[in-house]
Amino acid sequence: MCVAHRKEKVMYVRKRRNKWQCLVRHKGHRVAQSFSSKSDASLWGHKVESELMKGTYQNNDKLVQMTLKDLLQLYLEKAMHKSKRPKILKYDVEMLRRFPIARTSLAALSAVKLANFRDERLKAGKSTSTVRSYLKLISRAITVGQRELGIPMQTNPVSMIEKPKQAAPRDRTLSLGQLSKLLAACSEDKKFHFLAAFVEVAFLTLCRRGELLSLKFQDIDWASSTAHIAETKIDKPRTIGLAPRVLQVLKALPRTVDGVFFPVRSISAFEKSFRAARKRAGIKDFRIHDLRHSGARYLIEDKNFNTMELMEQGGWTSAAMAKRYANISPKHLAKKLMQK
Repeated sequence: MCVAHRKEKVMYVRKRRNKWQCLVRHKGHRVAQSFSSKSDASLWGHKVESELMKGTYQNNDKLVQMTLKDLLQLYLEKAMHKSKRPKILKYDVEMLRRFPIARTSLAALSAVKLANFRDERLKAGKSTSTVRSYLKLISRAITVGQRELGIPMQTNPVSMIEKPKQAAPRDRTLSLGQLSKLLAACSEDKKFHFLAAFVEVAFLTLCRRGELLSLKFQDIDWASSTAHIAETKIDKPRTIGLAPRVLQVLKALPRTVDGVFFPVRSISAFEKSFRAARKRAGIKDFRIHDLRHSGARYLIEDKNFNTMELMEQGGWTSAAMAKRYANISPKHLAKKLMQK
């Protein structure tokens, strides 16, 4: 048993059965809660003790009973119908709910715990952008909980920690030869028969993963060779051009009931299949999103797209961003200079 004595107050942390119970007394107040870990119990006890001393304590049993996992589920149910990318939102929430921190009660969810979570994810090899997105989602769930779900959290602990610095922009592209090897490897996938088609269409259209996964048969204007992309990252629909090869690939795909070209239920399983195909092709450090980089360079160097055309096709709002993705190779510049 851990006992902390101070004038006119006392805090106990003791184990009872499979739980750690914390009891705080101060000037006639008696507050007790049980936790799954001793550290959570002590953290809550010191917090309550401090609030009792300041006269700011509120009995928030709801915060003790509800975990971050519970809050994320409530947030998902509330935000799904408003989201422009519901599949991606569901995937991100489900991923977060698997981490140990999700089992932490809201009463014990502190800046220290979130900072440890941040550091653990970075140490596990997650990119800074991925960890930033985790923290952003947790912060958003807490904010919505405070404002709309009656969650009595006084502060948002995410706002109290330092976010990982943005990493330098990636510049990973594939040559056409490497792309051919990747497509051949993707065609061997047993779980997703359309994996090769997805990769080729992503490369030629510059569409993001979420944009292609939500693309439907009715979004295609076959006569004008265009596609209406309704669900975009910036919530601004756009219409793009489709190369003859893209039309050929899409027409060859089996029709689904809802018209979706690429019916993916589990994004994690889909990405796992992509990584396996990439490994079979002997390609390292290449992600699905890197297909936008590769495709952008291809359209600039092989199809003579100008910057404005590239911005329209890829959905970039600035020339600087489009140029960063295309990142024209020095060899191409030298070739252009050699032309008469």
